[in-house]
Amino acid sequence: MKSFAIVLPIFFTLAGPAFGALGATEESVSTDQARFQATRTVATEHGSYKLHEMSRGDGSVIREYLNSAGTVFAVSWKGPVLPDLSQLLGTQFAAFRKGVEAGAKRRRMSVVHEGDLVVESSGHARGFYGRAYLSSMLPAGFTEEMVQ
Repeated sequence: MKSFAIVLPIFFTLAGPAFGALGATEESVSTDQARFQATRTVATEHGSYKLHEMSRGDGSVIREYLNSAGTVFAVSWKGPVLPDLSQLLGTQFAAFRKGVEAGAKRRRMSVVHEGDLVVESSGHARGFYGRAYLSSMLPAGFTEEMVQ
């Protein structure tokens, strides 16, 4: 519980201007790449979705999933530092913040279900990971377990 108390303020101090990805267009992936100073590859391309993977020099990996319309429907992260969640969640960050403030947590994990938004985030120093998705935007045949 102590680790969560330390991590929780980080979520809110990172709430700068949101360029955002979740629910945004494919253009936001380029914005995220620049903001996170990462290299990007299109790791997977299927008929119903594309997966863009960004890697940072510190070992962090951020994945953004886009549906066939070019909208980001899911993001995931893992690495030694927590990424700027206001950047990754974009306009969905307010709903995430509301859910965290309402106490949606288990041990060192924050779990938020606010309407269409699902966010699961956990970690400790040098080991953060999580995922977020908009459940109504998951393409046909794509399950939440596929967001890794």
